[in-house]
Amino acid sequence: MRELTSKIAGSGRGLRILGVGLAVLAAWFLVTGRWEWALAIGVGALLGWAMMEPTRIVWAVFVVAFAVPVTIDFGYPTNPSYTLLLVLFILVCWGRLLRAERDGWQRPMVVGALLLPACAVLAGIVHWHGAKPVVVGVAPLLCFGVLGWHLIEEARRDPWTISRVAEALTWFSVAVAVFAKYQTLSRTWPIFDQLAYDWTYTSAFDNTRAVGLSGHPIIYGTFAMAMALVALTLRGRFWYVPFTANLVGLVLSGTRSAWVGMILALATWLFLRWRKVSWRGLGSAVAVAAIAYAVVAVSPSFLAPATPTPATSEAAAAPTPAAADPAPAASAPSSGAAAPAAGAAAPSPAASVPSPAASVPSPAASVPSPAVSVPSSAAPAPTSAAPAPGTVDAVDVAGSRFSDPASADARFTRISVVWDGITRDWSTVVFGNGPEANVRYLEHVGIGDGQAQVFDNTYLTFWYNYGLIGLACLLSLLVVLFRYLRSVAARVLLVGFAAQVFFFDVWLWLGAMAVLLLAVALGAADHPSLSARPLGALVPRPWRPRTSEPTPEENGVPSGVR
Repeated sequence: MRELTSKIAGSGRGLRILGVGLAVLAAWFLVTGRWEWALAIGVGALLGWAMMEPTRIVWAVFVVAFAVPVTIDFGYPTNPSYTLLLVLFILVCWGRLLRAERDGWQRPMVVGALLLPACAVLAGIVHWHGAKPVVVGVAPLLCFGVLGWHLIEEARRDPWTISRVAEALTWFSVAVAVFAKYQTLSRTWPIFDQLAYDWTYTSAFDNTRAVGLSGHPIIYGTFAMAMALVALTLRGRFWYVPFTANLVGLVLSGTRSAWVGMILALATWLFLRWRKVSWRGLGSAVAVAAIAYAVVAVSPSFLAPATPTPATSEAAAAPTPAAADPAPAASAPSSGAAAPAAGAAAPSPAASVPSPAASVPSPAASVPSPAVSVPSSAAPAPTSAAPAPGTVDAVDVAGSRFSDPASADARFTRISVVWDGITRDWSTVVFGNGPEANVRYLEHVGIGDGQAQVFDNTYLTFWYNYGLIGLACLLSLLVVLFRYLRSVAARVLLVGFAAQVFFFDVWLWLGAMAVLLLAVALGAADHPSLSARPLGALVPRPWRPRTSEPTPEENGVPSGVR
């Protein structure tokens, strides 16, 4: 395998010819107006370049996870979340194959990657509903397990690369925060308003909140929270710039779950670093908070576009019919697509995305299957109620998020529904109801409160599907990571992530799960035992009789020292 890749990498002339050919082909597609094929060629060429070196795969994982929104369907063969996860899964599997010749297959990493998928398979066997739900339920867990394995291996091999990736992401987030500020000033979501496959992923849904590059304010809030924490803990050059910018983005997103995660993560950081707290640091914190408040509050009129007329607002807010009608995705769950609501309008497939006061489902849940799709006329995009540019104060919008009780009421309702399903009998308590059980419930029964057709709690959803065994494994995995990874950056990210996912289902939001992956990578890069020796050294090897005297290097004496 390594010889093959070396030959490919060494054939510079062949690669140049291939690159020129792909460039000509992409240009021809652009000239003929088939931009999607030109984009596919460009992305494929970049991924092919990344596959030639495992270190490049690390960059590709985080760029795809944080920069490619799953709320836009670029013509993927299946649901965007599953498509991007499959691409990353192929990349990291290839990276592990490239490293396998030297590192071997590390048993601790393999067991860790397969722990949660094994729980899903067990639940699927106990409550059998066919092979398809098992495959759909296991696939994301397996993908994320292998992604974490690859990132740990690469982090302990090259910690500097992980630090560079994390710092580059914090500066990338500054540009995203500027874009988020423009979104709240203009009350539009450029790109998403034109390309989103459902109107609930456009500014017609709630144009008072920013979405950055994620397409949904909750996922952007997760990203802003993570980047602020990374900037604070890594303390790169001019770290206060990305830290302040992401505080601004966090407020503009209006994501209360991310606010809670941020507060708990900061409390953890203060607890771990309390001996280094100083008056100078407190003064800096006050200055950063004041600047962030000023940036949130400022609304320069010359940056906001003219107030559109109702006709132009409707045209800009609602996506075209082709974009609003997602491609059929047989493997994607469609929670809430057919959920009845007595006495109220049934939510459309897009209604799996909550109202502004509620939280967010997995993106796959908003893609209906062909059998349960609802005409788009069932959920027309509101236009008259959408605030015009400059008519809403960002500080007032953020403050109103604290006083809105609708989200809390919806979550209490869902906790009651989920608990009834969990405690149906002893087998559902221990083994759960099986993979994709939440999707089956929301499709055929539903929650008749007019809110999002999701459970909005990663832990309860996991218990509902995979039982107490699965929940115990999930919590144990988070606790072991927090205890074993001593990096301050990793720990505060883990606390923020673990707190936030209590308020929404995370598994098919790639941009949110990437926060956990980044925490694992930073922790592995900063762990002395992992960076000092291969992971294979942690596993006992069978005793073999020696046929010769040990060399000085085997006795721990560096070469050149005798």
